Amino acid sequence: MLLKGMPAYELGASALEHMYPPELIMENNAFFHYVDDGYFGWYFDSELCKKESLSDYQRLVLFNDGGDEYTSWSRYRAFYNTPEADRDYLRYWETLVKKTKWLKKYVLKNESSYEWSEIRSRASTQAVRIAAEFPHMTMELAGVGLAEYIWNMRTYLLFVKDLDWVFYEIWRQINQNFRDALEHVYVERSYPARERNMKYELEHGNSNLELLFHQCTGGLSKDVPEYTARKLIAQEIHWRGGLSGTYAQYARKKLKIAELLGLIARRVDIVKIDPRRTQV
Repeated sequence: MLLKGMPAYELGASALEHMYPPELIMENNAFFHYVDDGYFGWYFDSELCKKESLSDYQRLVLFNDGGDEYTSWSRYRAFYNTPEADRDYLRYWETLVKKTKWLKKYVLKNESSYEWSEIRSRASTQAVRIAAEFPHMTMELAGVGLAEYIWNMRTYLLFVKDLDWVFYEIWRQINQNFRDALEHVYVERSYPARERNMKYELEHGNSNLELLFHQCTGGLSKDVPEYTARKLIAQEIHWRGGLSGTYAQYARKKLKIAELLGLIARRVDIVKIDPRRTQV
């Protein structure tokens, strides 16, 4: 492209900016794939781009695929966390998961009970102490982490635990219909966490368990190895069972994208978040 008889690359940055100011670019929607658009799975929020105090990392927002990929997407995008804060949050989350495994025994207690109030208070105190180990952590982020950890653990125990095994065992029995295969698994196998669901389906047949089974195993080849089959089934169950992404997953993905875009320096010591770590 020639500008004033010169190739664009020979013009200085100030000359180009004068000829093509940011306002003109925005008005012509030249960067629509990068601003308020899910084309790449991320974008630079146009409103945040107007805030001079924010860095490009803070303006970067992940697309909320399907509207339910992340538990509290609208809240996440308003955190304006720095890379340092997000890195500290990942370390906080990993430490929280390791040190609060004791919560698993109590997480299904009645939320309005005095016992749960005491347990939640104990967990909150522990979470604050863990957060204090990381200089860029805030009490708001600590509270978000604990709440999401408890929610995911509770959802997992109520709706997801062992369901991948149940569906896998049914799926293996290719020559039986769903009800006969379910009855076989109910009688011959031991999956206490799902026993009530299986019993209800066998007695009443309207629990939507069969529908969920077909949704999670549809198109799955019988030649798929056991581990791979269970992993694929589990992924579908987690997606359909209400286990939306946490801020830990959001922050880790955002950091990775920012590194690839060159917005921040690459770090090799960031904790890898395994969604299953909230299920122990």
